[in-house]
Amino acid sequence: ADGFNGPRGDGFPLAAMFSSVSTECEELGPVLEAHLYTVCPTAIPILSLPTSKGDENALMESLGMIKDKNGEFESFDKFLHRTEGLISIMADIMSSFPSNHTLLGGREGALTWLERFLDLIPSPPTSPLPLLTAPVLVAFLTGAGHMLANNYSSKFQTIFDTIKNDIIERLDESPVGVPSATRLKKVVGAGLDKMKSELPQGAVESLYNGKESCGSVVSSFPKMSGFGSVGASAFGSSPQVTAPSPFGRGSA
Repeated sequence: ADGFNGPRGDGFPLAAMFSSVSTECEELGPVLEAHLYTVCPTAIPILSLPTSKGDENALMESLGMIKDKNGEFESFDKFLHRTEGLISIMADIMSSFPSNHTLLGGREGALTWLERFLDLIPSPPTSPLPLLTAPVLVAFLTGAGHMLANNYSSKFQTIFDTIKNDIIERLDESPVGVPSATRLKKVVGAGLDKMKSELPQGAVESLYNGKESCGSVVSSFPKMSGFGSVGASAFGSSPQVTAPSPFGRGSA
């Protein structure tokens, strides 16, 4: 994820490959989910807050910050960049064709994920908001905003208004937080109409699930053979799902 630049759309080609392969290979879902949870706990979604004892190390660990070989935590700048990359690829996957894929919950999972993330954000007048708020939202909106605006226009309008009229005003604009806050303000400030009408940078129209009326794209990957089911994905909505997903709406 260190090499992904969310606003530039670096993750879309890989996302399209993942979503297409997932329709033929059930094993991909659980493996990808487990890795994503491990390297980016915020993808669940969660928002880690300072503990009552002010244990900085515990907070860094809960955020998913990585230690180097000397036991030192990565810098916040590197951590935030890595988090943006991972949230970006997650949003890109959710927004990719085929439209019926359920990897990470698919397009419905994207709406559910964003609603749940916003539910975690402290209510006014709490300010500033947790440092991760801006980098997570700018990465997610850049990747999935166009898809959500076209497929769930009414619900996404409400979400967009909440971000524009409330969250934007309470972002962490400390030296480490201001770059992400500035990027989020730029994305939201461009307006919902622009987000709805313009394909994200780096996305390929034929592989991006931008219009509700678009049909499924037939996978160009050959049918996998020799793989049995290894259990349902926590994100999927297939009959084998045994646990509710933090993204989808599978049955318990």
